[in-house]
Amino acid sequence: MHNFGVFGLSTGQFEALILVLVRVSAMLALVPVFSQTQLPRLTRFGIGGLLALIIARTLPPMAPLGGIGELVVAVLAQFFVGLVFGFVAFLLFTGIQFAGEIIDIQIGFAVVNVINPLTSQSVTVIGEFELALATLLYLAADAHHVLLAGIVGSFTLVPLPFVGAPELVAGDVVRFFSQALFIVFQIAAPVAVALFLVNVMLGLMARVAPQMNVFIVGFPIQITVGLVMLIVSLPLLGAVFPSLVDTSARQLDTVLRAMGPQTRAPGGGLASPLPSATP
Repeated sequence: MHNFGVFGLSTGQFEALILVLVRVSAMLALVPVFSQTQLPRLTRFGIGGLLALIIARTLPPMAPLGGIGELVVAVLAQFFVGLVFGFVAFLLFTGIQFAGEIIDIQIGFAVVNVINPLTSQSVTVIGEFELALATLLYLAADAHHVLLAGIVGSFTLVPLPFVGAPELVAGDVVRFFSQALFIVFQIAAPVAVALFLVNVMLGLMARVAPQMNVFIVGFPIQITVGLVMLIVSLPLLGAVFPSLVDTSARQLDTVLRAMGPQTRAPGGGLASPLPSATP
């Protein structure tokens, strides 16, 4: 068996390490918390490399691939697994941020977008606030530990080197995207409904007193009611967040199971190495 002089690894071990590094790097590039630019790029690279080394040491031996062509296909397969995993994991945060942007539009803050100095992108005020709050809740709930366990468990559900039946993933991703839109309605509904009633009231006032400038009077009323309802509804996000994280963990389990061979638990059900987000 040929060993590499630098790493002291066999050909199969070296190829397995490359595939693990590709999958883990693709996952960390998109998953919540680890993909955010507040985390320095060098730190993210170090976390990915360390995690890949640890995972590669725990995997069963992999037979060497048939050539450079099979290696390229295997690398693309692991990149695909990492992208799907990261995209599904970040759907939760996408829904929460979109809910904040809807609230911004309803209140009237959509015209005061700010530039995020970390991403150089235009963001809404409340949308960025909701995203930061969701990140804090994610860390407080130890969901990042569940995420890391899911990354490790993905190598059990989708073993190296190739991916099986990726076409089954498309339907699941579309369904999970629709569930993310439901998260938007859950979070934005209290503020949106209250502001809708305010707009109805202002419309009636404009009919009763046409001489009143509704735009000048209504703008501060909308801001006041919107901010009050936002403060009142903040505990709602904290109440539903654990169930949202648990749902996200089940979604990750589903897409990984669709890309890899299914394993049977002793009782006849499908076994999963991914932990639950709630005890």
